[in-house]
Amino acid sequence: MMESVLLVLSAVVGWVGGGLVNWAADILPSIGGNNASNIAERRHWWQSWAPFRSVPDRRHSLMIIVGVVLAMFMAWHWGWGLTLLVGWLYGFFLLAVIVIDFEHHRVLNMMLVPAAVVAAVLSALPWTPESLGNLVNALLGGAVGFGVFLLLAIVGRGALGMGDVKLAGVIGLMTGYPDVLWALIIGALVGAGAAIVLLISRKATRKTAIAYAPYLAFGAFVVLWVRL
Repeated sequence: MMESVLLVLSAVVGWVGGGLVNWAADILPSIGGNNASNIAERRHWWQSWAPFRSVPDRRHSLMIIVGVVLAMFMAWHWGWGLTLLVGWLYGFFLLAVIVIDFEHHRVLNMMLVPAAVVAAVLSALPWTPESLGNLVNALLGGAVGFGVFLLLAIVGRGALGMGDVKLAGVIGLMTGYPDVLWALIIGALVGAGAAIVLLISRKATRKTAIAYAPYLAFGAFVVLWVRL
């Protein structure tokens, strides 16, 4: 009985989370910009939660489906508990980062700053899952993630944007030290593999800007899935 209730609850959470990802991808990149027409086009906020909109939009439908499946898999993996709540919170944040960077090649400060604060606060709370470590580990992970990618950005001379650098810091706060290193390594390897595939298939050149944040987010999710 409890398992059935959890699955139903996770399906609702997934629908809400997928809608939030749609809303974030539709609205947040336009805030503070001059893209007024896009804001007007997306003004019906409720459409972010509609599985099938009147105007075809594959991403909206896909995110609802992905959100439900992701939330249910998390519930199956972790079961009832605070770990599941933290997993849902981090998982949908990372999913929003992936979608926005793929579509706009941007990692938004308005998402990173609140995420960093939330991750730091969660790590300091006594009821937070032990696998998240403590505040010291979280801050150390954030410093390591930010520092390593800042160094790579300087050495790479523009190969990485500051959005990627700050995202690495947030991932460090989420995963703590030393797990942040595994998250970044996994993200870097997957990103390198994707870049090689794009180059071989001639869908990109060495000068093509490739969205890197999705691969960092993927690495973070893998580590959270294993460690939480």
